[in-house]
Amino acid sequence: MNRVIRKSQTTSVREAADLLAGLFAAELAAPGKCLWLVSPWISDVDLIDNSAGTFSVLSRFGKRRVRLTEILVSIASRGCHVVVGTTTAPHNTRFVERLALLGADLRIADRITIAIDPSEHLHTKAITGDDFALSGSMNITYNGIEVREEMIQLRLDQKYVAQAKMDAFDRFGGVL
Repeated sequence: MNRVIRKSQTTSVREAADLLAGLFAAELAAPGKCLWLVSPWISDVDLIDNSAGTFSVLSRFGKRRVRLTEILVSIASRGCHVVVGTTTAPHNTRFVERLALLGADLRIADRITIAIDPSEHLHTKAITGDDFALSGSMNITYNGIEVREEMIQLRLDQKYVAQAKMDAFDRFGGVL
């Protein structure tokens, strides 16, 4: 199965955010072995609305919209190895520091890998799990998700996902 979202200011505005929330909710419910998130620019965006308290695994963060770092450490706390690939762009510093701090606070830092590309050549944007691969033009930032015109593609076919996992592992590490 493939799903393509082409978003602009007037079309598919919420589809990308909803797709990301759905993918991360699925990982929270049934974490895989490894989750790779690659984005040259990355922010601690609000992704899952837990104001009703329906995601018990996120209860430590209260009944509110939950941020990406909090979701990632929650996935890691359930046994998944989380790998974030990004750049040295100053924009990313706050996200990287918060993810590392939350990982240390929850004593799961060994399940989180932050791979910084010092060459500044990284342009790939992708999220890859055990059974899906999402790729396209969208950075995981507020502007990428909510503002800019972007295209993302979700692939579920096993052969494609297996290759995406190998590519992510070869480039950023993690576990297979």
